[in-house]
Amino acid sequence: MRAEHRLLVARGGRLWRWAVFLVLCLIAAALLLRLDGGNAEETRLAALVEENRSLKATLEQSRLQRQEAKATEEQLLRRIAQMTAQVKRLQTDLAFFRQQKNNH
Repeated sequence: MRAEHRLLVARGGRLWRWAVFLVLCLIAAALLLRLDGGNAEETRLAALVEENRSLKATLEQSRLQRQEAKATEEQLLRRIAQMTAQVKRLQTDLAFFRQQKNNH
């Protein structure tokens, strides 16, 4: 029995090429996911900026309404003070006329 021995050339070249191709595919996929994630972050940021703008406008509107309410309250308090003074004057006048009527 005689066995023949031949040298076989290892075909490791193809395996190495597939490994490099696989690594490049993984890098490309990671870059695409990062870019896609960046777009999602930009969209979220734009939505947050718009919400912030809306909230600032609402806050400013609330401030204006509060200032208007305060001005109205001050005006009403002044009007009440004027009317109270007028009522006191009228009561004094009424007391004077009643006293004049009782004296006659």
